[in-house]
Amino acid sequence: MTATTNAVPQTMTAVTARRYGSSKVLKIETVPAPALESGKLLVRVRASSANALDWHMMSGTPYFLKLFAGLLRPKRVIHGADIAGTVEAVGEGVSGFDVGDAVFCNSNGGGFGEYAAVRATAVMTLPKGVDLIAAGATPVAGLTALQALRTHGAVTKDDRVLINGAAGGVGTFAIQIAKALGARDITAVCSTKNVEQSRTLGASRVIDYAHEDFAAAGDKYDLIIDMMGNRTTAQFRSILAPGARYVGVSGPMANRLLGPVFYQARMKRALRRTDASFHGFTAAATREDLAFLADLLATGKLVPTIERVVGFDGVARALDQIASGHGSGKIVIVPNALDSPRG
Repeated sequence: MTATTNAVPQTMTAVTARRYGSSKVLKIETVPAPALESGKLLVRVRASSANALDWHMMSGTPYFLKLFAGLLRPKRVIHGADIAGTVEAVGEGVSGFDVGDAVFCNSNGGGFGEYAAVRATAVMTLPKGVDLIAAGATPVAGLTALQALRTHGAVTKDDRVLINGAAGGVGTFAIQIAKALGARDITAVCSTKNVEQSRTLGASRVIDYAHEDFAAAGDKYDLIIDMMGNRTTAQFRSILAPGARYVGVSGPMANRLLGPVFYQARMKRALRRTDASFHGFTAAATREDLAFLADLLATGKLVPTIERVVGFDGVARALDQIASGHGSGKIVIVPNALDSPRG
């Protein structure tokens, strides 16, 4: 049985991308509201956020993405993998959710629209008191940071952790989650303008890459979370402690065919000759990990770094900033919001 509080409109406003390209392909359109299917929830989107994933899906790069995203035109018209909002309707076969519940999830798109139909198995109810804007900033970057540290990095309380690319979405989450997981020492690498931000988030030490080369400092690390891929394999090998783990979250995008795949393959091959281990992954939307993030949000141990809040008319600029690689935290998209700073 399907239940709703109010009749869902037949149409909605959304940001669409009907072909691959730069942010110029984006349009704000009136489109049909998504139909509710068995096993899904219909969510009224209260907040989403811009992620590198959304830029990749919009631009169709690296090109191998088109093998499953659509060879000539994108199958996904409405991007926005992060979703936080309220349940408007519950599909057949779904239990554990009620109309009006506040939820968040990492979806297959839809966050840049007023409504989204999402798989119930990938949705988590939010604890009372958690801000929907904060929740909308969390799923993709939060899951990536958590799984890099805990699932693949196996972080322990004795670990010295290096986060290369600490000012971006994943990096700002990684600092806080590493602290929540009890890492002994957290070193954040970022630009000059973000040094104080990284300290405030909980980094034990902050390296301003404009003035210091972390790869030449002589320090050793038990776990490296690398968002940048901007050092040679030899340089990374030189700073990995015995038994260390290198987790490659991303890497250089110069290769438009395969993106960071070649770089990560070289890292994996180089570490075979050491007792350090390589870990590359794509974040998975698990309810267990979403529940962990929800608890951190509720207890204040995780506070998303939100640069600004924008409406649908700010999505293009947000994705352009993602592409530039010079973000400071998250840009949250709220339907009908005005473009404004946060914090």
